[in-house]
Amino acid sequence: MPKSKQRKHHHDQHKSGGSLEHAKKSRSAVTVAVIFCALLGMGSAYFASGVSALWLAIGAAVGALVGYFFGKQIDKSVSEK
Repeated sequence: MPKSKQRKHHHDQHKSGGSLEHAKKSRSAVTVAVIFCALLGMGSAYFASGVSALWLAIGAAVGALVGYFFGKQIDKSVSEK
């Protein structure tokens, strides 16, 4: 049976908190929401007007704008915990 006094004791290893905060800041719902809503805007513009490049661009821009505000609202509500 091993003797506990001769054994090497394990010490708790603490991770630095700086890298964890950086990982939280890099995650954002804004970019995902902008891309998703821009694609939805392009899809709705395609079904509404066909393959008109002008309306597809307008649909993507409106969708990206909506996605920006939607993503900002998600980030704000998550950070208020």
